[in-house]
Amino acid sequence: MKGKRGREKRGLQQKQPEVLRFFAVAFEELWYLVKLNVLLLAASVPVLTLPVSLTAALRITSLLAAEQRPPLWSTFWKTFLGEWKRALPLGWVHTLLAMLAAFGVYVYGGAALQENPAAVLPFLCLFVMLAFLTLFGLYFYSMLAMCELPVFDMLRNALILSVAASWRNAAAFFALILCNGACLMFFPITLPLAIFLLPALGLLAASFAIRPGLLRCMKTDADANMQTE
Repeated sequence: MKGKRGREKRGLQQKQPEVLRFFAVAFEELWYLVKLNVLLLAASVPVLTLPVSLTAALRITSLLAAEQRPPLWSTFWKTFLGEWKRALPLGWVHTLLAMLAAFGVYVYGGAALQENPAAVLPFLCLFVMLAFLTLFGLYFYSMLAMCELPVFDMLRNALILSVAASWRNAAAFFALILCNGACLMFFPITLPLAIFLLPALGLLAASFAIRPGLLRCMKTDADANMQTE
């Protein structure tokens, strides 16, 4: 009976608008998200492991967006240990590029606020680059966590999906900027939220937003596996 009620509840949630489903999952799984956030930060303490930690966390949030609730500890570490060889080298190339773009946005943004017209164009270009790199990383890490496609195919798909003109990309970028930007802008007031919730909540919102694109890649992966068999 409990399993039947759970299936009926998930069926009703899937009929709701996506924004309402996100808030329903975030509210129902709040304690789960707190534990995920702490685990994500703990696994990222060496800093070097940041791309792998993001990949493992996106495995969890992608499953939550699909109305599934995986075992947190085992799922996180299985993905972490299983994908580190692919996530580390490519992830750090992406991370360094994103950090350079973010630093440029900070420098030229400050200059633009001081009414320096020459800084406006570089600021806008670097902001667009930062948005692209953020979305590219979001798609790529999610595909690493959820698909068995060759790395080249993941990179190509991430490139295509991240430049697709879609409100979903804008929503995913806004969610990540809102949650992570709040941690930085209002530090140290937001330190407890940064430790216990905001990064995981931002990843969950982004996973909801990019889910259709990720599903297309997962279908391609499944079709390729069927042809191989």
